[in-house]
Amino acid sequence: MSLPQIFKNNDNGTFGQFTATSRWPTLIGNAVDDLQAELETLDGSSQHFRDGQKIQQSLVQLRKEVETDQAIRPFSADEIKIADVPGSFNEHIALGAQTWQTGGWLFCEVYLYRRINVLFRSYASWRDFDIFNRVKQSTFQSSMIGVVELAVRYQKLQSQLESADAEALELLYKEFIEISLWGNATDLSLLTNATLEDIKSLQGEQARKASESKILINDTAKSWKQLQSSQHKRVDFVLDNSGFEVYADLMLALFLLDTGVVKECIFHAKDIPYMVSDCMIKDFELLLQDMQSPDFFDLKQLQHDEQPGREALAFLVKTIRDQVEKGGIRFVQDSFWTTELDYTHIDPSETKYHGAEIHKSLLNSALVIFKGDLNYRKLTGDRKWPRTTKWETAIGPLASNGLKTLSLRTCKADVVVGLASGVDEKLCSEWESSNNKGEPGSWWSSSGKYAVICFCDGQN
Repeated sequence: MSLPQIFKNNDNGTFGQFTATSRWPTLIGNAVDDLQAELETLDGSSQHFRDGQKIQQSLVQLRKEVETDQAIRPFSADEIKIADVPGSFNEHIALGAQTWQTGGWLFCEVYLYRRINVLFRSYASWRDFDIFNRVKQSTFQSSMIGVVELAVRYQKLQSQLESADAEALELLYKEFIEISLWGNATDLSLLTNATLEDIKSLQGEQARKASESKILINDTAKSWKQLQSSQHKRVDFVLDNSGFEVYADLMLALFLLDTGVVKECIFHAKDIPYMVSDCMIKDFELLLQDMQSPDFFDLKQLQHDEQPGREALAFLVKTIRDQVEKGGIRFVQDSFWTTELDYTHIDPSETKYHGAEIHKSLLNSALVIFKGDLNYRKLTGDRKWPRTTKWETAIGPLASNGLKTLSLRTCKADVVVGLASGVDEKLCSEWESSNNKGEPGSWWSSSGKYAVICFCDGQN
């Protein structure tokens, strides 16, 4: 079977086209502004300051490249050496000429972040600087209410987990999956008052149904069955965003560990600042520090007494650190996750860019959870699949090479597969008639309002 074409930046009416023409220049402009804010804290006569100004000028030039549709250029030998740029980028560029506004959406987007990283890695004093840290921190800070509420509820819940019956465990799993799925858009009516009785009550059922109404494909039950039957006691998370989203992922991990469903959760982080908000290992440590800090969250804003919130945050940080200490939670990184390579390369035959190594490791996992929109795009190759295409067809070799996978994806891009007949047409019609921005009906799939939970047992 011939594969569909990939989405390109000049596909008329697509969210990818909007991203290339509008979102990328804005993103680079925000980076220029954030770097300026950093420069204003430095000694203006220092080499550090002068190097920062050079990076800022290069960012302005990069934005001009994008806006004027310049050719995508290969990385130089010096850039490759300085910033450890994987060779796959230049190999892809050598396949054919492309520009910022005509190239493949997925490739150009990943390439953009590599170009930004090269600029900072070129100067010793800026080598480890994360240009996106300011927005990551402020976004997590703005999630205070959700962070504290989940911490309070989990603290109440943890002592009950040992006595939970099979029904309660499965219901809790569904709720933590949905919290992980929606990230900081999560509906905190989930977990109700965090007692097993409430979770199994009519109120708990109603909260779940309300949340599930926007999940177009829901294979949660299949993934729970896989966890229950697996001989392996490990779950892997291929991460998406830092901040509240990885916090929600950690909540799911704690549930799995505290109930004994698994003994180990491995979190696969990014090795460079990436996609603005994606999680690096240092972001995990910062998250714990922020939760412990008496100043990061202004708990006086909460309606109730701030002391329970402070105690719950301290409890959660200690619980997470204890799991890290005994090996239950582990963060790792690999450059594979920040290349342009789609996940057909997670295969025994891919020996060049760590794909075979990653595949071999993940075979030891009871479940590999791919978080977020970009991972979904890489799973499906970011191709123009008909939206009724079977999930197993769209993920290629991953459907048959033995990995047990679960994609938790809030829809924020053009590619969607696995829908029942008529669903896409219905949603396109509803979106076109309900939004007042003149957006194409197909943009429902880029709105973040809908989600899919897709499981594959790797045996097709």
